[in-house]
Formats: sequence, structure tokens, C-alpha cells
Amino acid sequence: MIYVISDIHGDYLHFAQMTKKIRFSSADMLYILGDAVDKGKENLRVLRYIYNTENIYFIKGNHEYLCERYLAGIIGRDVWDACGGRNTREEVERLSTEERIKLRAYLSGLPVYAKVNAGGKEYFLTHSGFHADYEIYKPETDFIDIESSVLAAMAADQERYLFSDDIHYIPGTKRFDKRIIVGHYPTLFLPDFKCARIYHGRQYTDIDTGNERRKEGGSLSCLRLEDGQEFYI
Repeated sequence: MIYVISDIHGDYLHFAQMTKKIRFSSADMLYILGDAVDKGKENLRVLRYIYNTENIYFIKGNHEYLCERYLAGIIGRDVWDACGGRNTREEVERLSTEERIKLRAYLSGLPVYAKVNAGGKEYFLTHSGFHADYEIYKPETDFIDIESSVLAAMAADQERYLFSDDIHYIPGTKRFDKRIIVGHYPTLFLPDFKCARIYHGRQYTDIDTGNERRKEGGSLSCLRLEDGQEFYI
């Protein structure tokens, strides 16, 4: 089975509970759509679990990007801390120089999307979804080629793409050539939805149900692609 999770945010406890709930095994595949770190208390523990599990596929989110930039010396403590990275930063600062170099290389090499076929459908898995300044259409249709559009956005400005919320505000008339599944933007804040459940819109699915906002009713969610079953912790 193929499962999709997003925005764990350093919450190893609930992540581990989710793997048990879905009975995750070596026969399954799990895609994590970014933001495994920051805001929580066991950020590197989550990363180590992901790194050491062969059938987990990790897609870069904006918080992995911030960690990568900090390790590269491009941003300082204040910037990362202001974005919720203080706990991760303190964990990272306890690493050896060699460990920091390896972590930076790992994060910089993460993909920003994956294409998956399940249940007779093709899915495009990514963290933020879409940047409206980079729309590339398939020449033979009026569908947006999401892969080409994301590649163009990444080539122009990786940061703007990873932080983009555009997919949640695009006109309903726009159509994509694949079903897009994203995290990044808590469904608690989606206009006319505002619920800690997986959102299934016309153009995309949002699986960030606000795990880092449990005091506001948020939860960690998981979607099984073959049959659409939803799991919550």
C-alpha cells in the first residue's frame, strides 16, 4: 500500500503512533511531503527514522530548506527561530561538524516532488503545490503541466516555491494534468473549510491537518492512495 503524510513537525510520538495505526511494513511505501522538522521536540529523531527506513520517501519542505540554509551559513539563528526552528537548531548545534555536513548534504539532495500511480490514478506529491508565476500548459490541452511548472518555479527561486500558498487561492477554472497532493498549509485555515480533516478540493488534496496546532484541534493525518482511506492521530 502507498501512504502519504505531511508536516510531522518534530512530533515523533504521534508519528510513531501513526505508523502503528496504518500497520506500516516493509511491503508498503510511505511518502512524507515535507516539514518533518521544526516546532516539535524530537526533530532529529524523526529525520533519523526517515533516513534509516528504505521504503520511506522524503520530499523537501520549507522547514527542511531553512535547516539546510542555516547549516550552509546563509541564514542566522534569528531567522530560523522566528520560523519555528529553535528546537531543531538547538539539536543541530549539538551535532559534530561531520554530522552537520552529512545532514546538510542529505537535505540539499531531497527531491521536491514525486509522481505516483495508485488505484488507477496518477498523483503529483509535493510540499507547497504550485507557484502561480510559473504556469506551463500542455500544448495540446488547457491543462497545466504541473511537473514542468514546478521545475520552472524551482529553477527561478526554490525558496518562493517551497513557501508558496498559491494553490489554495487559484481560480476554480484552472486544471492540472495530475491530481496534486500537498501539505504546508493547515486545513484549519482553508477558507470555507477550517477543519482538521484532509481537504479534497477540485484541483488538489491538502493533507496538512495541523499536527503542530493540537491546542487548536489539529492532528496528524495519513492518506492511503489505493482506496482513499484516511487515518488520524
